[in-house]
Amino acid sequence: MKMSGVKKFFPTALLIFMLMPVSVIFSKNFKYEPVSIESLSRYHEDRIAFQHIDTFTDPYLDNSIETLLIIKNLKIYLIKDGYDDINIVKEERLLLDMQRLLIDDEAMWKNRINGKLDYVKITERRQELMKNMDEEFVDKNFAAFYKTIKDAFLKKHTGVFITLMKNRKDSGLVVVRKPIFSSSMKTEEDIENKKYFTSATAKATDGRVYYCEDADGDGITETFSVTIPDGFNWGYNSGSNIIFILKNKQDDIKDIIGKLAYYSYFGTTEEEEEILKNLPKESDLLDMVNDIVPDEKFYK
Repeated sequence: MKMSGVKKFFPTALLIFMLMPVSVIFSKNFKYEPVSIESLSRYHEDRIAFQHIDTFTDPYLDNSIETLLIIKNLKIYLIKDGYDDINIVKEERLLLDMQRLLIDDEAMWKNRINGKLDYVKITERRQELMKNMDEEFVDKNFAAFYKTIKDAFLKKHTGVFITLMKNRKDSGLVVVRKPIFSSSMKTEEDIENKKYFTSATAKATDGRVYYCEDADGDGITETFSVTIPDGFNWGYNSGSNIIFILKNKQDDIKDIIGKLAYYSYFGTTEEEEEILKNLPKESDLLDMVNDIVPDEKFYK
């Protein structure tokens, strides 16, 4: 049955729902702090963590920053792309405020992720051994090292999450899929062609919690996190302590995590092949039909 007068009869609640940003309606309430050596809860264990923020969330949080943290044999390596010194940002903000000039909070963070590393800090425990913020130096000396570890780390965890999806009946995979409405929807056809928000959560046997999200319904995962409740962190409310990727726009990361939300809902190729391979034989099902459907016996 066709809907008539779609433009006239949207309920008020639905209209409000449509006008709200998708991230407000569905997304998790992410809390995070930029990775900091000074606030690490501990450094005596070998560990890797990765953080990638590519969206504006707070005037006092860098909105375009990528960070790789490596702890190995009590040495800590912190490498960044898109680094802005928060103290300089605060000083410039204060100066503009004193001059009563309009402040664009997002534009205050001038340095963007551009594929060139621009910050490195190396410490032994917390004793500083090296600190450099010259893009040419940092990228020349650490780019290959950074990319190798970053890609391997993300691919490994992505592979684990896909394994959890393949074993969804045992891993407790939870998938959320909801239609995305917007104020631009004016016809029945618009509604029929709507996109869908998709997210998925699964838990590994060691307690690691995996989460992925496609918030805008374009079929590409832009948010991915991995965390384990083992007490490791870099401050209060510092968020996921293994991987935290928020609103990614970079192609290299997209190539690694981009299909996670899609796989969570539609299944992986391996899942499909396994189901097709294990379909019951037609002959067995025909016998089953005869067994479960008794012949009718007429009484005279």
